[in-house]
Amino acid sequence: MLAALDTQPYLTFEFAMVQRWALLLALAMSGAAWGQAYKWVDEHGVTTYGERPPAGRPAKPVATQPYGVESDDLKECHTILCQGERLEAEKQRAVREQAERAEAYRAAATAPVRGMDFAVFIRLQTGMSEGELLLRAGKPDHESTENIRHDIVKTYYYLPTSADPYITAITLRGGRIANIERTRKF
Repeated sequence: MLAALDTQPYLTFEFAMVQRWALLLALAMSGAAWGQAYKWVDEHGVTTYGERPPAGRPAKPVATQPYGVESDDLKECHTILCQGERLEAEKQRAVREQAERAEAYRAAATAPVRGMDFAVFIRLQTGMSEGELLLRAGKPDHESTENIRHDIVKTYYYLPTSADPYITAITLRGGRIANIERTRKF
C-alpha cells in the first residue's frame, strides 16, 4: 500500500516544488498587472482604460494606488512629546466645545419670554394634539420631558409677561393635551 502511494505523482517532492514555483510565478504576474493602468481616447472619441497603451495613440498613466484622507488619530504616537501634543490639542478642543455649549445656553436663556395670550388659552382643549397646540400657541418658553411607566409626558410652560401675568402649564401624554393650568404670578 505504501509503495502505491509513493508512485503517485502528486505526492512527490518534485511535483510539490513545481506547484510552488507555479504559484509564485502567478503571483508575480498578477502583481505586474496591477502595477500600471493607462488612459487614452480611441478613434470614436471614447475614453478607455487598459493595462497596455495602444500603439500610435497618446496614453496617460493612471494612478491605481488607493488614497484617502489621512487622520491624525490613526497615526501612531510613541514618544512623550507626541503624546503631550496630542493631549494638549484634545484639551483645547474640549475647551472650545465647552465655550460653544455655554454660548448656546446663554443664547437660549436670553430668548425673550413670549407668554400665552388669553385668547389663545381659551381655545385650547384637552385631547388636542401636540401639533395643534404648537400651531396655536407657538413654541413654549420652557419644556420638560419625563418618561413615566413607558409613557412620555411633556410639560410646556408659557411664562408670564407684563401684558399677560399668568403662567400657563400644559401637560401632554402620548402627544395629546392631558391637563391645562393657568396661574397668576404678578
